[in-house]
Amino acid sequence: MTVLPDLVLAAIRKHQPSGSAPILLACSGGLDSQVLLHAAAMVWPPTSLWVAHVHHGLQPEADGWLDFCAAQARRLGLPFLSRRLRQLPQGLDGGIEAWARDLRYRAVAEMAAEAGAAIAMTAHHANDQLETYRLRSLRGSGPLGLGAMRSGAPLPGAPQCLLLRPFLDVERRHLLAYARAHRLDWVDDPSNQDLRYARNRIRKEIEQALLRDPASLARDLAAIGGFQDAADAARRQAGEDLACVRLRLEPQVSPAPLSRAALARLPAERAAEALRLWLAESGARMPSRAKLAELMRQLVRAGSSHARLRHDGRWLLRYRDRIDVVEVLPAEIAPTPFRWRGESLMTIGAQQFRFLRVSAQTRDSGRGASRGRSVGVAADWLSQADLLLGRARGIDRLRLESGGPSRSLKNLLQERGVPPWLRPALPVLRYRDTVLHAAPFGTNQDLAGAGPGELIAIEWLAPAPWVRWL
Repeated sequence: MTVLPDLVLAAIRKHQPSGSAPILLACSGGLDSQVLLHAAAMVWPPTSLWVAHVHHGLQPEADGWLDFCAAQARRLGLPFLSRRLRQLPQGLDGGIEAWARDLRYRAVAEMAAEAGAAIAMTAHHANDQLETYRLRSLRGSGPLGLGAMRSGAPLPGAPQCLLLRPFLDVERRHLLAYARAHRLDWVDDPSNQDLRYARNRIRKEIEQALLRDPASLARDLAAIGGFQDAADAARRQAGEDLACVRLRLEPQVSPAPLSRAALARLPAERAAEALRLWLAESGARMPSRAKLAELMRQLVRAGSSHARLRHDGRWLLRYRDRIDVVEVLPAEIAPTPFRWRGESLMTIGAQQFRFLRVSAQTRDSGRGASRGRSVGVAADWLSQADLLLGRARGIDRLRLESGGPSRSLKNLLQERGVPPWLRPALPVLRYRDTVLHAAPFGTNQDLAGAGPGELIAIEWLAPAPWVRWL
């Protein structure tokens, strides 16, 4: 008969990497992670292992857990790293559990980079796998979510690093047997008994179900395996669909924006899975089925020309046929008075402008001018004018060509396809009530080219993240 603790070492050996790069072992101080540390040190040489602890700061005992993990690493002769999470923010999107999980993975990714580790290991086991599956079922997750955790996957926040979970097929009772056989010490987190958290309630339900029917865990894990197979097929199809709905634009950005029309042509389920995969590329958490349905409604099926909504700390944006995801929206221009005093480069209200001197000879020869546009404004006049940087107003008009029509900035922005969320951030240089220069179009010909002598050509330098919309 198999001795239960032997299953632990067998799981570690099964996941033994072939390379020689360091391995980062995530250690909370609890039973599971203590078994991982001990078993890994039994199988691999200490020179290949690092121990990493994340201090969440959510429990009074957290400082003691940090000290305990550091002491355990020293006892095994392993180098130790730690990170302390920032203060708990207000108005969490997804609750404390989601906040802690996301920042914990980011911290592990940072420590993996510091250690030069190509692999990070966690001690998630079969009971954890079933908890994750049940939790996602309650939240209405699709096939990708119901596949729960994988034994090997890219580390969130560091896709070049492999995240291994060697115990996903090992029941917690086997880990407990191993710990007792080797007389290991561990700490207990009292929050694991707090039934206000959904995962703890599900854990209690699973424990009671296993007492009634110990074989149910194996059946549930087999069902999860079926979902993982379905998820793999869905992911392959989603990858093909995503490639077909991307917009090929210059400059290229990642993730590439999507075509609303192309998404709408896909069957509803496939369009939703393509959108999920696109969100994953941006680093966002997977939305629940209900949230995904709402994203599809606003981004794809709604009749309006534009939409702007939040998901997992990101902005999802649609304008006409284009769907984008960004973390930060451009800030609205703050009115800033200024005077040009001969600078070739000026930063005005966080916006940069070039002021390029153009000689009269260049002006008279026509070089630098095109289609009736002057190459600049008179330097003498510009140096004495009190100017204001601000945003476009409803009454603002711009004459782009000498002798041409005066156009409203609103119409020019619409014709160019500038999305609504960028328009309040585009700078307008104004002399009294007249536009001197409006980004991204150029200088108003009503104020250009007057008088002898030097001319000054004005050029707005668009911030790199905005170029995608210009």
